[in-house]
Amino acid sequence: MKKILVLMFSALVLTVACGEQPAEDISADGDNVEAAAAEEYVLPEADVYLTLSDSIGIELGDSNYVFGQITGVDITPKGEIAILDLQRSCISIFSPSGEFVQRIGRQGSGPGEFLLASGGMSFFPDEEGIVVSGFAVPDSLEPGVVVSDAMGGKLVYFDSELEYMMDVQGFYPSPPGNIVGVDNGAIVGMKPDFLRNEEGMFMGFSIARWEMGEAEPSVIYFESMSPFDPSDLSTMQDDILSFGATPEGIVFTATLSTEAYEFTVWSPEGEELFTITDENFERVLKTQEEIDLETELVNNMMIQQGMPESMANWEPDPYNSAIEGLWVDELDRIWVTRGTTRTPSFNVYDMEGNILFTAALDAGEGASTWGVIIKENQFLAFDVDPELYPQVFIGDLPGIEKADEGL
Repeated sequence: MKKILVLMFSALVLTVACGEQPAEDISADGDNVEAAAAEEYVLPEADVYLTLSDSIGIELGDSNYVFGQITGVDITPKGEIAILDLQRSCISIFSPSGEFVQRIGRQGSGPGEFLLASGGMSFFPDEEGIVVSGFAVPDSLEPGVVVSDAMGGKLVYFDSELEYMMDVQGFYPSPPGNIVGVDNGAIVGMKPDFLRNEEGMFMGFSIARWEMGEAEPSVIYFESMSPFDPSDLSTMQDDILSFGATPEGIVFTATLSTEAYEFTVWSPEGEELFTITDENFERVLKTQEEIDLETELVNNMMIQQGMPESMANWEPDPYNSAIEGLWVDELDRIWVTRGTTRTPSFNVYDMEGNILFTAALDAGEGASTWGVIIKENQFLAFDVDPELYPQVFIGDLPGIEKADEGL
């Protein structure tokens, strides 16, 4: 959820630039729902538990290990750990054992530079014979990683050697974010959409696929658009989406609904394969502490990214989202992040939609503000608003070591 909010507010900053002035008096709509009573932390029940094996990041010392504001993490095809630092406008690469390797990107508007890399990054799967528009891509032009520069209005590509490759521009109001690199150098991402006409202002999001070098999507999997009231940003909550994708381009989508647990699986071409629902899902109220923390975090984030204080008026939904993330590991297991537990927990499915097991992160109450990604044979976690200093936490996934031993 936190990564999605970063993308959403980057888009909202650009919306303000379109000239719409928010109202000064802000009042909340809807029913007044009381928050849940605060409870002592309890580790979520699960079949298996994820534990930490390592971390990267220090408070003081070697500057290669000191981070400003982490907004994205990923695992490279070599098994290295990549960390996107919004404040330093760069990607830092570390070996699987946590040793600093190199840094790419920097602050600026030139080639290979980022103005506001809040939209995320993704490394492409290691593949041979990439074909774009019917032509084989030379080895020297194979993409290695792509970064979404929201403020720069572009996607920045680096090749497989992590040298600057190209910018792709022409997105409105901003490029897709929370991107996932898939086959043939394409990406799947969530793009903010904005429309203003005689009927008013409309804003929403779409999940789509973009071929390498293209600014127009080739496939749209899901889209949501609704009237936009700049004096009440909470009106956008129903349009926020979550998604994931396999290296082969199979896509998973879910709305961040507080009323229903449901996600859909799509073929790379946009055919709906199946939808999974949980008829036993029960809504869970946020505590007042959680509401206050989200309000402070989100409004501060908007102000830091240049939004006028009068428009920083986020009011959280009093209920937790049923689903907050969708991931896939190297065994083609779908990891669905549940939004109803205080610390990260998951339902894990096979590619036919059968539930395999449940999992939870066993890292203490401090993990309640962590975002977790699942990729290959590991999980990575980070706190977008750390109490002490930014770190990336690393751990292994269950079952994969045993599968490797049998190869």
